[in-house]
Amino acid sequence: MSSTVVKPSTTEDKRPYKKTAQEWREVEDLIIKYQKQFDDPTAREEADQAMMALLDRFYPLFKKYLVLIKSAQINFNDNEMKRFVRNFIGDPVLKAALTRKKQTAVTRMPIFQRFSFVKETYGTLPEEEIMMDLKFLFMILAKRYKQMGRNFCAYLYNSYCYEVARHVKKFIDNPANIQYRNIEFEEYMQKSVDEPFSVEDKPFDERLFQTGDGIPDTTWISGLGCSEVFEMLTPLERKVIVKYYLEDHNDKQVAEVLGVRVNIVNSRRRSATEAIARSLNLDRSCIKRNRKSGIGILKKTQ
Repeated sequence: MSSTVVKPSTTEDKRPYKKTAQEWREVEDLIIKYQKQFDDPTAREEADQAMMALLDRFYPLFKKYLVLIKSAQINFNDNEMKRFVRNFIGDPVLKAALTRKKQTAVTRMPIFQRFSFVKETYGTLPEEEIMMDLKFLFMILAKRYKQMGRNFCAYLYNSYCYEVARHVKKFIDNPANIQYRNIEFEEYMQKSVDEPFSVEDKPFDERLFQTGDGIPDTTWISGLGCSEVFEMLTPLERKVIVKYYLEDHNDKQVAEVLGVRVNIVNSRRRSATEAIARSLNLDRSCIKRNRKSGIGILKKTQ
């Protein structure tokens, strides 16, 4: 299944981190508004609006990673991209080459060849799912960020590539996500080592689904720890049913949170419930499918 990422209507900034002092202040203000909801649940609506504005502003960043993951075409003039690629290179000579300002043709080709494994595994997911993951990882860093004499753009530049790398590695390291096993896969598992992270960078263990006790976390969403009934679903379908059935979002709200179109949410929800009903030998009508108003989630935050 293929899909196309819809580009926002705003003018695209080719340099997501290179902003003016005024833009930095605007980003900081949006981050503060987004974080306010974690101390004041009544600020959720303002926080959602702030995050939508942030996702729109940093769309070029997400698009840069999306293109790299889907094509494996590395821009060797982009230091952030080289730091990201290093996470998937086991050969110490090639890793060292990526720390230098320029790379020769002798090292570029084997780097391309080794990184292409990311394209052939995680990169085979539909664009909308990868883009959704990139936005989620951004939201995690937005929640984690603390003002300590630096701006959010600087924090993002130093952290985002590692957060994305952790997420991609989790996908690759799960054998259920690899449709084949060959020498290339075995070499990746043996040679790929984690890049050292700064003390402040926590592992990728933040809960994306945390509106109440018992809500599945990212491990369940990725397919680990699922019962057989839910293993057959895609990660996107699992995300949709959690948001819709457990967190009481309506389809429109789910679409806004996940960054996909409403019709995608509706079709994935229906396909998921049909698969669950077939697996359990149930009539699909046994699975509630009423049109939600979205009021339930608002009540929980009040």
